[in-house]
Amino acid sequence: MSDLFTIRDANDADMALVDAYAAEAGMDRIPGPARVRVAVNADDQVVGFCRLQDDVNGIAYVNPIVTYSAWRGYGVGRALIEDARALAGELRLIARGTSVGFYRKLGFVDMPWADVDLEAAEEDCDNCPYRAECGPAPMRLQP
Repeated sequence: MSDLFTIRDANDADMALVDAYAAEAGMDRIPGPARVRVAVNADDQVVGFCRLQDDVNGIAYVNPIVTYSAWRGYGVGRALIEDARALAGELRLIARGTSVGFYRKLGFVDMPWADVDLEAAEEDCDNCPYRAECGPAPMRLQP
């Protein structure tokens, strides 16, 4: 982990910052603290979060993972992925744009779209007007 932050389960009091960080990243509101893990600083303030969604086979999808902009570069995203992997085993996600390189550094590999559970991933990339700009890439990380 890090001396700068710890990771714990999210609670209702965390959700205002979680939603603000999601909005800053252009994402929708997170429906609640279930299956959300937060990285918190020494003052117990959220600096990043990761939400997991399970598909019908029990495979966890990361959706989303967000690090507050001032905390990028301190290992928050890496630590959240390592935490999620320890909790869930195999992880899947739809990487967007420049984040593909980050996930590859963590050991994620490309996977076919046919293997993606779009409901668990909460993605509708086929109908998204920003698909070409986003460059979505389905990826997995084996346990």
